[in-house]
Amino acid sequence: MKPWTERTREEAHLLNPAFCCVALTSACAGFSEPSDQSLPFALAFMVLPIVLHKNTRESLPRNTRTSVPAWLQNHGEARIGFHERVMSLTPHTREALRFGLASHWMAIGDSGLIKCVVPDRRVNRAIRSLDGDAKECIARARFLGKWFGTSISTETLMALWGIRP
Repeated sequence: MKPWTERTREEAHLLNPAFCCVALTSACAGFSEPSDQSLPFALAFMVLPIVLHKNTRESLPRNTRTSVPAWLQNHGEARIGFHERVMSLTPHTREALRFGLASHWMAIGDSGLIKCVVPDRRVNRAIRSLDGDAKECIARARFLGKWFGTSISTETLMALWGIRP
């Protein structure tokens, strides 16, 4: 990670650990909606590369009735460059996870699953304070968590996107 003094203004704003933490927390909250389970650690590294990439974010389905395999079959372009996005955003995801753990927005259980521990009202308040693309990123992160929560295994999900844990 670059020190804050060496980050560009755009990088500092878009990849702010607090903003990225809200996106990850939103995904964790969404993941637990259908099954009351916590987000697998490996899936946390897929959230930012999907929701921060405008074309991918905007092409996500509007509800979870569309399966991930069916959607990816129709939107193969979402996988183009995905591995590179995951790799380039890994340090920012780690930074956001550390921020979330330190701020008590999330916790990592013994099994390595990430649990959203902040009340929904605080996540919703954070979302209401945003607008435009930032608000859309957080809203789609929650959907993404829910979509992944109703989906297939973590390993299969990652393989469909062309990455490995």
